[in-house]
Amino acid sequence: MKYRCQICNRDIDEFASLAHAKAEEYIMELILRDHPEWKKDGKTCHECVEYYRKLIKETEI
Repeated sequence: MKYRCQICNRDIDEFASLAHAKAEEYIMELILRDHPEWKKDGKTCHECVEYYRKLIKETEI
């Protein structure tokens, strides 16, 4: 079974859903650390989210 992630809009397999959710939560925590004024329910540009995803992937955080 798959579901659509509300954050990244990708289809996620149910067996990977917990790991995916935790990774997305970590991205939000990193953004908030660097930009405490950011609101989770606000708008975020695609380039900024991709920057943090790349940061996590390259540093294996």
